[in-house]
Formats: sequence, C-alpha cells, structure tokens
Amino acid sequence: MNLSLQNTLLISLCLFAVSSFVSIAAANVFLGISVLIFLIITYKNKGLSIAQDKLPYFKAIGIFAGALFVSALFSGDIIYGLKTWADFFLWRFIPFIILVAVLDREEYAKKVLTAVVCGFVIDCLYAIYWSFFVFKGKFDWIRAAGFVGHPMTLAGWSCVLLPILLVCIFKKELVKKYKWLPVLLFVIGSVALLFNATRGAWIALAIVLPLLSLCYVLKSKKMFFAFTSIILVVGIALVNNPSFMKRVLSITDTKNASNSSRFIIWYTSFEMFKEHPVLGVGLGNYKNVYQNEYIAHRVEKERNAIKKLRSFQMLKKSEQAVVLKSPTNLWKLHGYKRLKKQERNEFNKTYGKFRFEYSLSKLNHAHNNILQMLAENGLVGLFGYIFAFGYILWRNLKNYVVNKNPYALMIVGSTGALLFQGLTEYNFGNSSVMKIYWLVLACLIILASKYNCRMKNE
Repeated sequence: MNLSLQNTLLISLCLFAVSSFVSIAAANVFLGISVLIFLIITYKNKGLSIAQDKLPYFKAIGIFAGALFVSALFSGDIIYGLKTWADFFLWRFIPFIILVAVLDREEYAKKVLTAVVCGFVIDCLYAIYWSFFVFKGKFDWIRAAGFVGHPMTLAGWSCVLLPILLVCIFKKELVKKYKWLPVLLFVIGSVALLFNATRGAWIALAIVLPLLSLCYVLKSKKMFFAFTSIILVVGIALVNNPSFMKRVLSITDTKNASNSSRFIIWYTSFEMFKEHPVLGVGLGNYKNVYQNEYIAHRVEKERNAIKKLRSFQMLKKSEQAVVLKSPTNLWKLHGYKRLKKQERNEFNKTYGKFRFEYSLSKLNHAHNNILQMLAENGLVGLFGYIFAFGYILWRNLKNYVVNKNPYALMIVGSTGALLFQGLTEYNFGNSSVMKIYWLVLACLIILASKYNCRMKNE
C-alpha cells in the first residue's frame, strides 16, 4: 500500500498522541518523526499555507512567544533561557503547527483527537487498576499517576480532556455511532481523577464542568432533573467516603504541609517579581534564583538550629554529617536510638522544621502559572500569557454564543480548566501536558472552523 507523506504524517502524529500517555521516550520518537516528515512536506510545498481564519491564533500565541523571548535575552543565562524558550514554543508547540499547517482537514483532526482520547483512557484504566488493587481505594494514601508516573500530569490531561467528553455527552450528534461511548469514557476519566487526588484539578473541574453543563441542561426539564439527580447521588457517595473527605478538607487546612509550602513559595515568587518587575529574573532562571537567593538561607538557619541541640552533639561525627546533609530516616542512626524519649522529641521537633525547609529548597517552580510568569518573566511575560490565552477564550466563547459551535465550547472548557488548575500548579511548564493541550487545541480549532462552514452551507 502506497502511503502519501500526509497520511504517513497523520499516522506518526496519532502514534505520538497515544504514546504520550504511555511512554515519554516513545512519544518523543514519534514526535521527532512527525517533525521530520513535516519539514519534508514544507520543503516540497515551498513553504507553509495556513488558512486565514487560523492566522489570528498564531499572532496571539506569537505575541506571547515574543514576550518570553525578550525575557530569555535578559536572563542571567541567555543560552539556557533561549533553550527553554525553544522548548516551550518550538518543541512543545510543534504539534499545533503541524496539524493546522499541513493536516487542516476535518477527518484528520477527528482521527488525531480520537488517538488522544484513546491514550488518555488507557492511562486512566491503568491508574484505576493501581488504585483499586494496589492502593486499596485510598484517596489520601498514594495518588494514582498512570504510566507517566507523576499525578500532576494525569491531572493536567484530565483538565484538558474531560470537558471535551462532557460536551460530547450532551451533543450526541457529534458521535454518530456508539452514543453511549462518551459517557463511559467520561466516567473512566472521572474515576481516575478521583484516585489521582490532585486537589487543584478537582477544584478546576468542579467549576468548569457544571458551567459547561448549564449550557445544555437548562434547555430541558428532563435533562435538568437527570443532571441534578446524578450530581446528588455522586455527591452523597463521595461525602460518605472518609478517605475522600479527608483529602477535600485538606484544601482549606492551613497546617497542611503541601498548603504551607505553596503559601511560602507564592510569597517568595511575588517577592522575586517585586525586585524584577519588568522582565522578571529571566526565562528558565526561576529555579536558580529561588533556590540560591531566596530559600538557601532558610535551610541553613535550620541546620544551625540542629547543631545547637545537645542531642545532636551526642551523635557520632559521621552521623552528624548524614543528618545535616539531607533529611534521612533517623531510626537508621544508632546514636539517635540511644537518645532518651525527651531528647528524641526535642530533636524531632527541630529536625521536622529542617525537613520542611529542605523540601522547599528542592522546589523549582512557583506552583502557579501567573506567579511563575511574574517572577520569571515580569509584567511583559504576564501580558503575553494573558493575551494569548485570553484571545483563545474570547474568540471561542464568542463563536459558541453566536454559532452554538460545540467545538468552540470544548475549547473554552478545556482551556478554562487548564488555566484554573494553573492557579495551584505550574502546568504551563509541564511538557507532557502542554504538548497534548496544543495538539487538542489544534484539532478543535479545525473542527470548529469546519462546523461553522457546514452550518453556513445548510
């Protein structure tokens, strides 16, 4: 069978989409192949041909890229700053460019989007398997992460894809066959997200999904009753689950270690911005500045506090060195075991503070997109961020209001959920999440455009 370059590119991009949820290495291989085929096609066509209705997206995102490029030039390490910029806007963004510039056809977009959903569901099923058979269904024990291995990544994908599946449930005509399938896939994704236990994603989707639902359930009393009944049944079941409620209540617990560390890093990030308000500390330079200039002294302060303890001085020199280097299991130290109970309690109290500050010193981002932009790229970077994603939201919200375009609503829901989660996590810096987001966005932009054309012709 002879395959055209376009079909070969489509297959490679679909393989990239599926493998992104299973193996980062395999995904990068297929993306590299896709880029190579894309360059060959571009060379043969003597350039790119982008539809006029898609150009504004490139302009808006280009302004964002330009803002961060300026920040990279004024970074403390220009080479690393430019490398980070290239990673953001060339490597991670290239799936968007490939699809919109070369595969701008409805059937292609649907196939790629189907591949993305297949990969997502495979990852969710794996996460559910581990949650039930290994973690024993505990929301507050170990968070389900899927194949990739980090719970934040699965959470980011959920924010991108669950709003799309929800719209498909309400707009059954989008799925000509197997109209029950979006319901099943949405349930699988939701269950996986529950066991994933990422609170920021829970909050983001708890806001976005009901708002999307209101666009449809208010049109029918029957649908509204069904929707309300499902929410009540699921809500009652979750409220009566102690493990789930413990995780939910931790959201407002100011003594929670995760919350406390976020408050500190958010405050520190804003302090970084105040000292570098225009261009920030430089693209890619956040980790270096934060760890060396803003948090290192806090760790050293706790180390010095440990040195003053009489119980610490009773340890061997070799054990003292182990204790001060990094947090360790104290029960492995013979000197610690010989301490009296009161001495151990005193030691544990001070050592607990050292553990906390040490964990803070290992963080490398602000756990917040806006504060990351401000600290690393200043007001210039934040302007670019708001302009790009603001344009995406505004254009598609307008498209939905005027044309009732379901794909435009998917874009609003997917982008909105990602941005909401970005208030508690730096998901823009997550390569796996953003590559899938840009790929999905390209699919939906193509489908939204074709939908409008079809409606005009009918």
